[in-house]
Amino acid sequence: MDVKHEEGKMRRLCQGIAVVVLILFVISCAPRHMIQQEPMQKPSEGKAIVNFIRPSSFGKGVQVTVWDNDKLIGIATGKMGFQYECDPGKHLFISWSEYKSPVEAELLPGRVYYIVLRTRMGWWRARIHQVPVNPHHELWSSALTWQKTLPNYAPDPAAIAPVEAKAHPKIIKYIQKFHTEIAGTKHVQYLRPEDGVPMEE
Repeated sequence: MDVKHEEGKMRRLCQGIAVVVLILFVISCAPRHMIQQEPMQKPSEGKAIVNFIRPSSFGKGVQVTVWDNDKLIGIATGKMGFQYECDPGKHLFISWSEYKSPVEAELLPGRVYYIVLRTRMGWWRARIHQVPVNPHHELWSSALTWQKTLPNYAPDPAAIAPVEAKAHPKIIKYIQKFHTEIAGTKHVQYLRPEDGVPMEE
């Protein structure tokens, strides 16, 4: 029996198994319902862009849905970002995991805004808090770096539609509760018109 030959076969088998495990791990960590794409360079005429950035790998397996009122605009896992191009004016952004985090926003056309999705441990799983940032915020320089270095995604319309349809009754109920019980309380964050900046050329 050729011991060296058998050892070589075993080594190649172990290497092959390791590659397969690594591929499966990468696939499992990729955000479902989202497609990786290059970030938009600037808003379309008369539009605004909001960058949602989840920089931490903590609680990476917990997917958080992000809504503009009752419209599902993205699903975020750890260490990723996505952009939302929308009409200027007033918006209610809601992140939903174990914890609901609302942001009242008022956006200007031609401006770019940033919201960091910060992760903290909840009772059963990671809680996601929306943190609007502007040039005076302590996370501003980090947000700019994260937006440039983390992979950028966009919703896959076909994949995200059933998720939106299933959760729609719950988000409608929450929005009603927001307007009657939550608006104006300490639980609300604000993204103001002046928080936006022109996109760098």
